[in-house]
Amino acid sequence: MNEQSRILRGGLRAVVGLLVVGVSATAVVLLGSLPLPTVEREPLALTVDTTQNTDRTLVCAGSFAELGADPNRPEAAIPTTAPAVTVAGVAAATAELARAEGGAGLPTVLTAPADEPLAAAQIQAVTTETLRGVTASACTEPLNEQWLLGGASSLGTSTTLSLGNPGVVPATVQISVFDENGAVDAVQTAGVLVSPGTEQTVSLNGYAPDRERLAVRVVSTGAPVSASLGVGQLSGIEPYAVDTVTRQGEPSTTLVVPGVTNVSDHEHGAGDVGEADLFSVLVRVLAPGGEVGTATVRAVGDDGAETDLGEIQLSSSGIGELGVEHWPDDANAVIIDADVPVVGGVLGSAHEGEQRDYTWFVPAPVLAADEPVAVPVVTGGRLIVVNPGDEPADVTIAGATGSPREWRVPAGSAVATTNAPADAVLTSSAPVAAGVRYVKDGDIAAYPVQAQDARDGALTVYTR
Repeated sequence: MNEQSRILRGGLRAVVGLLVVGVSATAVVLLGSLPLPTVEREPLALTVDTTQNTDRTLVCAGSFAELGADPNRPEAAIPTTAPAVTVAGVAAATAELARAEGGAGLPTVLTAPADEPLAAAQIQAVTTETLRGVTASACTEPLNEQWLLGGASSLGTSTTLSLGNPGVVPATVQISVFDENGAVDAVQTAGVLVSPGTEQTVSLNGYAPDRERLAVRVVSTGAPVSASLGVGQLSGIEPYAVDTVTRQGEPSTTLVVPGVTNVSDHEHGAGDVGEADLFSVLVRVLAPGGEVGTATVRAVGDDGAETDLGEIQLSSSGIGELGVEHWPDDANAVIIDADVPVVGGVLGSAHEGEQRDYTWFVPAPVLAADEPVAVPVVTGGRLIVVNPGDEPADVTIAGATGSPREWRVPAGSAVATTNAPADAVLTSSAPVAAGVRYVKDGDIAAYPVQAQDARDGALTVYTR
């Protein structure tokens, strides 16, 4: 092949290449400017109920533990006699938590399917050389954050904090203590390790000594825990009172405290504050966020009558207190309205002859309308139903046996029901709160009815 043929063939190839490139570029431009058919496929959404085959767990506080019962270990909390546990509903499984001191009345753990009504409470008569009275508390679901208010660490009064971990992993619990002046700095970072399947009891007198008022924030990581306070008081060297305080949930601008009463055989009458009478009704409120605000306090009776009890000024995360000079004879509850979120509690008492006792009435969660709620009523207890709303509530209380009973609870009233069964199930046409109180002779105890912790069981899953 001569040189001229090679040049000609190379030129032709170059021209063909340029033509191919040009046609390709033109096609790309045309394709980019033309609308092309699209294929769209919506992701498949499936809604799953995550509460199926899940369980709820309730933990009871167990035997009241006494500080100083062992002279060789004054910091140890020694269990006393075993409490009686009342269950409403059917537990699928029952277990106990271990504790360092052993003894009678280990904390009871109850488990049931999440969609089955289940509740429990305990009551215990305590009689030792330094303690006398009756304690009662609701068995509660473990939480990662909760509040307790009540007790003191001043002379003659001891307050313990019991933490139960029914889970399978350790719980690291952060304890923050508040008093009448605000947060107690020394214990802002106090931590307690609670092993799986155990209960730990610590003395708040050691964390925050010489405090007239106490509130505790409990925050756990690793596993949720149950929490309760144990309060014991001496008058001189004589036993004065004992109490177990049930926890409450997150702060709220409205607190409903069922069951409040004050019973005395003193000549000055029930509820009156006599000279040197340590059994006046006390209302304590804490705004844990440190906001400045006001809490108004009123008592409500069974006919909707209200009595304004006064106001509590709130600031600097200090526990405010209101002393009630006279408790209305027909009142069964306290409602606290605040302009900032608060936690609180009300101290009521019983005094007959030489016997005397007190209890901290705890705010109760509002029970949703038309949803059955299990209500354990301990032997000798009386169920109190509070309607904080603007419409009357028709309440039905049924037990495993016998005929259901019905009450109408007027708006803004608190009704003490009669003969509620131990395994009661309460259903109301309007939101209400409820509690159980026990009063006999010079003994008094109380606990709030617990709502089932809210669980959002709907989970939407998008498949690919």
